[in-house]
Amino acid sequence: MRFIVTIIALFTTLCGYSQIMYDQYVNPEYAQIKSVTLRPVVKTRLSSSSILVGPEKGDSLATPVMPLLGENKGLMMDFDILEEEIRPLRWRIIHCDRNWRKSNLVESEYMTVVDCDFLIDGDFADFSYNTTVPYVHYDFYFPFHGGSSTPEFKFLMSGNYVVQVYEGDEESGIVLIQKRFVVTEQLVEIQAEVNRPNLVQYMDNSQQISMKIVPHGFDLSTFDKDMYVAYRQNGRWDNMITGIQPNHVSGDGTLVFNDNRNALFKGGNEFRTFHFKNLRIATTPVDFIGKNNGKYSVYLHPDRDWHAAYTSTTDLNGNFLTREDTHSNADYFADYAEVKFTLPYHRNYYDTLDVYVFGGFNDWKLNDENKMTYNEERQQYEASILLKQGYYNYKYVKASADFKTIDEIDVDGSFYQTENEYEIFVYFYDYAQGYDRCIGYKKIQSR
Repeated sequence: MRFIVTIIALFTTLCGYSQIMYDQYVNPEYAQIKSVTLRPVVKTRLSSSSILVGPEKGDSLATPVMPLLGENKGLMMDFDILEEEIRPLRWRIIHCDRNWRKSNLVESEYMTVVDCDFLIDGDFADFSYNTTVPYVHYDFYFPFHGGSSTPEFKFLMSGNYVVQVYEGDEESGIVLIQKRFVVTEQLVEIQAEVNRPNLVQYMDNSQQISMKIVPHGFDLSTFDKDMYVAYRQNGRWDNMITGIQPNHVSGDGTLVFNDNRNALFKGGNEFRTFHFKNLRIATTPVDFIGKNNGKYSVYLHPDRDWHAAYTSTTDLNGNFLTREDTHSNADYFADYAEVKFTLPYHRNYYDTLDVYVFGGFNDWKLNDENKMTYNEERQQYEASILLKQGYYNYKYVKASADFKTIDEIDVDGSFYQTENEYEIFVYFYDYAQGYDRCIGYKKIQSR
């Protein structure tokens, strides 16, 4: 079982060359950070002094991938800090290699703005309105055209990047948030599909990616040492399949990938879903909404074991969206509530694994925030997680205390029919400039 990263420790300044740069947040004792998203946006100029920034129609759940040459394309980061003062935060961009380690490039090589103080001040932060849990909402987007006081910011190279939000000075400041994103070039054509595996032991619970890379003039002759392929399921960085090599090369130079053993993902099950965009109305599967000590509590109907059979349902592939019924702007008007999860379970002496509520809302981490406790009297696992109003997907995952054993399918099951979203990244090392270019990107659905 692939290891799921659980780092939430306090970390500082730039990471070393050998350290892998994961998505991670500062210790909650320093700052309680919630509802972090990094998603694509489109910039539309309304006038010489006004720009509208927002998601493309029907693409509000897209993952943080943007084209190198997309003049009106960018990324926006949103997050809340549960406190009542605005912090003078800053952000920066770091280029990484194919393995998500800090590259040897300097800022002037991969972007047009260097040594710039990207301040997240009152123009990019505001207080929540009429909420029982006070918070400050922050957001900013990049790249941008600049203005009279800020130079234009553009990316000059494709590849892997991280954006860091930090507090303090650049050398010794404390990093609060670190998030990955990818800048892509479409230099090759990717033809791909998701199939049911043809090996008997996998055909009922897994999904196989088959792919062709058509060079269209791009020199792939050194693919065996310079090319690197990565597959990702449902926007998760923690369970990627990497390093797959083509089975053969056709006469026109097309690379054919049809690995029926290594390019396999567990299909999983459709995610469990709930929403509480209106705190006055309980909608299925919310049993009821209460208020304790002035704060809201949302009680979900007890869940059941799903692993026996596949049932088709609509989900967000593990993602989440913040929404509030009475206001169009959930960023500042949506409230937070303690969401109560219960999983009836008769625990035996050999059940030594812990149970976690797992999903994009927690950045696919297993930690104390989403760890469940077992209620012996009621014979059920229970968890209380503070979430912002909106739509949420989740599943149940079992793990040992040292995370060497992780079981994602015991409670929810795994089926080849499950609808999943897959992304394919193709990297190629550029010797002339000394970095890993992302020369191709493709998003596909399992059905």
